[in-house]
Formats: sequence, C-alpha cells, structure tokens
Amino acid sequence: MSDEMYFMPIIARALRQADPESAMRDALERIKSMGRDLRYRDGYQQFLQFMAVAGEEQWRQKPQQLWTELCKAFDRPSSVQILVERDGVLVAACSFELLSGVQSVGDITQGAYRLSLDTGRALWQGHLTVQELLWAKAFPGEPLRMAADTEQAKQRPMREISLLEDALTLRIYPGVEAGSLEIELNTLESKE
Repeated sequence: MSDEMYFMPIIARALRQADPESAMRDALERIKSMGRDLRYRDGYQQFLQFMAVAGEEQWRQKPQQLWTELCKAFDRPSSVQILVERDGVLVAACSFELLSGVQSVGDITQGAYRLSLDTGRALWQGHLTVQELLWAKAFPGEPLRMAADTEQAKQRPMREISLLEDALTLRIYPGVEAGSLEIELNTLESKE
C-alpha cells in the first residue's frame, strides 16, 4: 500500500479487534501521529478529506460501512495479484480474488527473492539460504513429518514474516530437496 494510503491497513486492523470502538480510537491517534511525518503528510490530508465527507458521527455509528466506502473512494481493487521473483525472474503469480486466502509456492531454492504487487510495489525482499529451505539443515536430526503420519500434522515454518500491518503473512517452509513459501492475505473483507 502506498504511503498515501497508510491509514487503510491501520483502520482494517482496528475493525478486526474484539473491541473495535476502543481499537478505532487508538487507530485514529496512530493515523494522526504518523500524519506528522513528511512521508505520510499527503496520505493524512486524504484521510482528513475522507473523514470530512463521511462525517465523524457516521464513522462512529457504522465503521464497517464506512470502510467499504473508503475502499471505493480510493478505487481499491476487488482482487490482488502477488508476484514472486527469484534472482529477478518471475517464478509465481498468486491471485487473491476475495482479498483473502492462502496460496503456496513450491520448488523454492536458494536465491534472492522479491514479493511485489502486480503494480510493482515491493512487499518484501530477502535472500533465502539452504539452511532455511532444506529440512536437514533447518532442523538437523528431526524427522520430516509425512502426510501419511497423521492428517493433523502441519509442517512448521522456518520463518514467518508479517507484512502490511499484519494484512499479509509470508511463511518459509523447509523441504527435502527444496522449500516452499506460503502467502496468506488476511484483509478486512475476509472477516465480514
């Protein structure tokens, strides 16, 4: 999400809390505080314009409806495509039609990785090593659980990275010959 839209994931996260009213007050303070930073100044002005149009009383009474209006006001897409590149070469494109879900990318080998939106905005980049991607190196001496062992068994990630104010989670799983990535998109729409 661009710096001009920095407030959207903050609001989305607040609305998912058990006490959204209290969380929204904290979110509004955070939005205001971040708006003092030059980087977010334009975004804060857009937020203020939206609030002036929507009306603060309506905001307090129907935050879920206003979140939908906020998305429409900024032409938020109804789907998101996340691209996975290794050493500058596209290896996967994960589409999330409902702005939520989990997708896996296999055959992940050592290299420089980059996750980005199809718009070009970088979400994460880093170098993945053999020690992270091969089970024998990541968890020496531990047997790799096989699917036949138990249906409840879930492989544990070597690393879990939270991105975009917890709206996106990247998990790195080691495997026998190569690892895999799991990309979980968890936006407000998935909670409605």
